[in-house]
Amino acid sequence: MTAMHADELQNLLVRIDERVKAIQEDIREINVARRCASHHVKIRTLERLVWGCLAGLAGIGARMVFEAWRP
Repeated sequence: MTAMHADELQNLLVRIDERVKAIQEDIREINVARRCASHHVKIRTLERLVWGCLAGLAGIGARMVFEAWRP
């Protein structure tokens, strides 16, 4: 590979890296702009429902194990 060819490749890689960084920044800005308080509340409510269901299932499972071991 010649020095000129290597320099061209290096310049190309630098330009690609800069473009990728610019795209990442654009995506970050879009994600920040799309954040909505109502979506955050809905997601938090869904998380609480899921954890509540898991806690209920764990309680039922513990009771079943307790009843199975009970004489």
